[in-house]
Amino acid sequence: MVSRKSLNESTLLRSFSVSVVFFCLFVFIGSATPAAGADDETIPSYGRGPREVLIFSDYFCPPCRALEPKLEPVLDALYKQGNVKIRFVDTPMHKETPLFAKFYLYAAKATPDYRSAMRARQVLFALAGKENVFWMDERIEEAFRKEKVAFAPFDFRTAQPELNRLIREHRVDSTPTCVIRHSDSDTRKYVGEMEILKGLAAIRPAAKKGGK
Repeated sequence: MVSRKSLNESTLLRSFSVSVVFFCLFVFIGSATPAAGADDETIPSYGRGPREVLIFSDYFCPPCRALEPKLEPVLDALYKQGNVKIRFVDTPMHKETPLFAKFYLYAAKATPDYRSAMRARQVLFALAGKENVFWMDERIEEAFRKEKVAFAPFDFRTAQPELNRLIREHRVDSTPTCVIRHSDSDTRKYVGEMEILKGLAAIRPAAKKGGK
């Protein structure tokens, strides 16, 4: 476990077992109390059904970037089959992740559908893969406009409490992580590429059986 004082950029890039519960609260300062009107859909979900898939990732996490192209077709299949809700929870293992998380939610607000959310993630992961770039709002706005990703700015602080709650509730301390809620009494967590893909593959037949 890395202490709060040792959370610097090189450590975050080398180790993905840092306690993001503590780090997230540090980054999302002032977000302990939800703003008026904030609820669990401040972090949008896509699809419907009794099962919920939560994907915890960081755009600057190399294993997350490696997983994403493999994850997309699996999530696409689950979304098409029905009976599953999908939610993306950006998890701040890197100092610039909150900025990228903000723009993902801006995009989700502007065009609240699954395909648009996936497109925004693709663009953000591609941007995060660039080296020696000092990221700021204007550069992501420019990239979104170039890639024709619509976005609607809002007060990101209204979403921070829910991000923190989900990370704490599921004790997410590394990325990538996937949590599958089968029911209120059956929640399973998978960490790392192999576990995540295996866990998602296991629910595909169940989703297909219950799909429309």
